[in-house]
Amino acid sequence: MSAKKLDSTAGGKKRDPDFINAEIALKRAARKARQRAQQAGVGVIVLQDGKIMEEQPDHL
Repeated sequence: MSAKKLDSTAGGKKRDPDFINAEIALKRAARKARQRAQQAGVGVIVLQDGKIMEEQPDHL
């Protein structure tokens, strides 16, 4: 995901570059957390549709 893709919203307002970079960093951290959890064979706790859930690795 690039910063250019996230640069503007549907309303045409410019987004703050700091928020764009923070969003990219959070998504990258989430990917790494899922990879590490999969290596350890444990699930990751996430908030999905307003509920706290545990995502299990695919290989379990």
